[in-house]
Amino acid sequence: METATAYEFEVRARTIGQGYQARSFRLLGSDVTLSRRRFTQTLSLNIWDLSGRRRDRMLHDLTPLSGPDLYVSLYLRIEHDFGSWSTGSLVIDNRVFDAVDLIPELERGLVALDILYGYAAAEGLAGGWLDLYAGRLLDSDSLDWFDMDGVKARFHTPIGVSLAGFAGLRVRDSSPLASPTFEPDGTGSAECAEYVEGQNPGSGSWRPIDRQRPGDNRLFENDFDRCPQRDQIMPTFGGSVETRGFDWLWARLSYRRSMSPTPGLIGPVDRFEVADTGLYPDEVDQAPDWGVNEEFATASVRSNHRAFAGGGQITPHGAVRYNLLLGLIDQAHVGVRMRYRQSTIEPEIYYSFPSFDGDSILNVFSSQPYVDARITYDQALRDVPLSGYVRPWLRRFGVARDQRGGPGDSDNLAGGIHIGARYRRHGLLSAQVDLFHDSGYGGRRTGGYADAYWQTTRDTGVRVRFSTIYLDADLSQTLHPSSRKTTFAGQAGVTYRVAEGVVFHLVAEQNVSRLSPSQFRLLGVVDLAFVPEV
Repeated sequence: METATAYEFEVRARTIGQGYQARSFRLLGSDVTLSRRRFTQTLSLNIWDLSGRRRDRMLHDLTPLSGPDLYVSLYLRIEHDFGSWSTGSLVIDNRVFDAVDLIPELERGLVALDILYGYAAAEGLAGGWLDLYAGRLLDSDSLDWFDMDGVKARFHTPIGVSLAGFAGLRVRDSSPLASPTFEPDGTGSAECAEYVEGQNPGSGSWRPIDRQRPGDNRLFENDFDRCPQRDQIMPTFGGSVETRGFDWLWARLSYRRSMSPTPGLIGPVDRFEVADTGLYPDEVDQAPDWGVNEEFATASVRSNHRAFAGGGQITPHGAVRYNLLLGLIDQAHVGVRMRYRQSTIEPEIYYSFPSFDGDSILNVFSSQPYVDARITYDQALRDVPLSGYVRPWLRRFGVARDQRGGPGDSDNLAGGIHIGARYRRHGLLSAQVDLFHDSGYGGRRTGGYADAYWQTTRDTGVRVRFSTIYLDADLSQTLHPSSRKTTFAGQAGVTYRVAEGVVFHLVAEQNVSRLSPSQFRLLGVVDLAFVPEV
């Protein structure tokens, strides 16, 4: 008898094409409509069992062999926008500029090749006590997530605790094959400034970095925008302690710190009237060689307890993050989920204080926290595939009184209620309705969504979706007079399975409002998935 050995792998590719028009508002002159033509290609690759733990195993014997488990996981994305929105040009002072040169944000979607994550893993080393990961790692915590190019090790102790440590370079927009999605909070704005020294120390001023230098006339890249601080490497390291193997308790403590070097001179010393000392103020050597971008300590806990007769359960959970850079708690979340048969109720409180990367200019502005309290009740019927929920909520914004023009705190409150129902039957027919009403600080918003899917044949499905939203912003008198508006939207799509692992989706969407009488979008998706047969 001959045997064959091989590893397992999975490949999935998705091709997305979009065509739509976006309206551009101008203070002077008539508004214009710009076309967007977007192409997105994603590819995911997973290769399992590189160590052969399941090789030579029969179909009925799935017990893995001893030894480590080796695998590779990769997710790649290609994007290109070739519509007039991105590839157009602007005329300023009789000079013609590419749109991407004057609007740096367009560069991110014009042409991009991104590796969202891609790493090799070895789990179960050293007799099952050690796991190793290397590559572009996407890691998450209860209140946070980040991406880095580096290594991570996790050690499983015999007392039900796992110890993990990691080190590498934080992924930024300027990192190789990186997405701007991973740029730390507050560092994604277009304009960058430099400090121009004055005659006396401390008398200088912040100015946009000189953009009048000749560009290279690159069609798909910005020729003028310069942000030296964002091009610096950002070493990142940290670790965590986490419980494992307990059905009734999960807890985690984690720490992370990111730093970056301070840029020095970005041009000749004598390019200004006073000798330049660097990107940041450094007349008396006050600029540090390195600065802290982020430093967090996070604690999370979740506990499961049986309750009531008949299989009820109570699950309290909570998480808190302390920002060591700011010296305060910037995020916290606490709640308890109580389930009894087909009924679930979950009260929650969430606290957030806006915080940004240490290099962000947003840190110089006054920030105020907000507190969000909500309670969700879910009910599923026993004999009918129908369920529903109701979620009232209340939010208080910590707005300074002088910003509101009065001493009252009630203006800082907002609240509302969300109600919905869902119907699903054997995957062939589903429908969902969601209604909401929000009012208070920030204005009033009322509307709803309705969605239905019908599997008409084995290979064909149809989906329709409708929504309407009425918005009344409390700043409507100082904004556009049409800020009080009602928006209607409708979508219709069809899904067709061409063959096993090959699916085509086509979606058409129409939006109507007072600001935009017509916004039409056409979206096509080709989804390819291949998993080898066992």
